[in-house]
Amino acid sequence: MNFNLLKKEIKFTYKSSILWTLLFVLFTSMYIPISNQLLSQSGDLLKFINNMPRFLLESFNFNEQVFTKPEGIFGSEGMSFVYILGAVFATMLISNVFAREYEKGTIEYLCVKPISRSTLYITKFINIIINILFLNIIFTISVVSMYAIFMEYEYNPEILIGFGIYSFTVQIFFSSLSVIISILTQNSSSNMGFSFAILIFMSFGDTMANIIDATSWIKYFSIFHYIPLTETVLEEKIFWINSIIIILISLGIYYFSYYLFKNKDINI
Repeated sequence: MNFNLLKKEIKFTYKSSILWTLLFVLFTSMYIPISNQLLSQSGDLLKFINNMPRFLLESFNFNEQVFTKPEGIFGSEGMSFVYILGAVFATMLISNVFAREYEKGTIEYLCVKPISRSTLYITKFINIIINILFLNIIFTISVVSMYAIFMEYEYNPEILIGFGIYSFTVQIFFSSLSVIISILTQNSSSNMGFSFAILIFMSFGDTMANIIDATSWIKYFSIFHYIPLTETVLEEKIFWINSIIIILISLGIYYFSYYLFKNKDINI
């Protein structure tokens, strides 16, 4: 690994990552206090939920039992948004690290320097991991802190840690997909287009699979099915093994992308 190159990579991405981290922190600082207020008025909230059509409840992941638990409101609706926001962050991060370097021709310049493609790829990979780790560590700390400050009801802190693990898992997975798409297309627009299409398929596909029996097969192709928020809250169980498997699959995609990066010609 080339430390000078790593410093350059970090310098190129740290401002964007800090802004995204602030966005995650601001989201938790607004959502968790509201969750506490909603929980204090859970009777009225449950009456409202019970009057909603079943199809609509399942579409938006509303569950009566979930809304009676302190981790429930943030852990269902809030974390669903964090999943999507995290996938978008990961995709845009990779666009900056890989795709735009192809577009601007800077990747070609780096490849003719006395730096091997292996070193270049590994350095970029380490930078990606640093950025994702930084965001999720701060995000997890903010969630735990906001619960400690604002939540007046007894809750399970381990579940909050699980939310941070899930967020990290989603971002690692979508970053790995985005890397391979960036290397194949060498274009940031294509990268974001394909990545967002996969995100929509997995997110809404998982929702539709739970509503319409004919589409139930779709959920098996969505990572969100394997790190379910409702089950995590209701069963107070973190799906560690599933998260680890998704992370390992993501690292496998990164490893395959490494060989593509070493051998694929750069479009001029």
